[in-house]
Amino acid sequence: MPTVAATPDPLAVCEHAARAAGRVLTAWRGRFTATAKGPRDLVTEADHAAQAEVRRIVLEAFPNHGFVGEEGQGAAAPPPFGSAGHSGSGVRWIVDPLDGTTNYVHGFPAYCVSIALADGADLVVAAIYDPLRDECFTARRGGGAFLNGVAIAAPPVRAADEAVAAVSFPAHVTADGPAVRDFLAVLPHVQAIRRTGSTALNLAYVASGRMHAFWVRRISCWDVAAGVLIAREAGCAVGGFAGQSDVVDLDAPSIIAASTPELLATLRHLLG
Repeated sequence: MPTVAATPDPLAVCEHAARAAGRVLTAWRGRFTATAKGPRDLVTEADHAAQAEVRRIVLEAFPNHGFVGEEGQGAAAPPPFGSAGHSGSGVRWIVDPLDGTTNYVHGFPAYCVSIALADGADLVVAAIYDPLRDECFTARRGGGAFLNGVAIAAPPVRAADEAVAAVSFPAHVTADGPAVRDFLAVLPHVQAIRRTGSTALNLAYVASGRMHAFWVRRISCWDVAAGVLIAREAGCAVGGFAGQSDVVDLDAPSIIAASTPELLATLRHLLG
């Protein structure tokens, strides 16, 4: 008789939830209303509906796991970036149901669902799903990274002038702010810089070789948790800025990801 698994496979559940949430986003296109969390920071009914679908799927499979979602739980917002408990604790799912909400609202084709399972500080499985392209990037700790089931690996790009880099800007940017200074510090040294508007896709694209580096100094846990694991399992170097630990603090993520350690070192030097 065939052996029946005692528990579901977390990665299979993760991918299933990501694809299901992607279908929710597709169904909501053209019929949602958008409200502002703050200036330039939008949320829609689609965000909430997609998160509810992810929560339903992962907690039906693993009822004892915790859940940390960008849209909070009911009236309770998640703790802010940098505060203890921002990323939760114990074994929990860290979810961005719609990374790239502004893109989604305006019909710009760069948004995704991002889901990771964490155990303490360790990332266990991850999925990033782009419903427009039907592309699902997945990873399991120690098991490699995949795109729609096909293994992916970061290319050996070592020189900055051969690299396409990606950057995330915060919602509030001033002309003399640190995000602009970082952009100008890197721009002359790389082949090109892109801004997709989706941190999770940036990391997935670095993992798959479509881009070669990405940096962000201040970002929420749900934006990067899945992408960090996928990038590392694809062979990317992921670490902090100069003077920071290479261990990603999920309560206060601040990361540089690159195709190779050499490229990471160059970006770290340029960014200071």
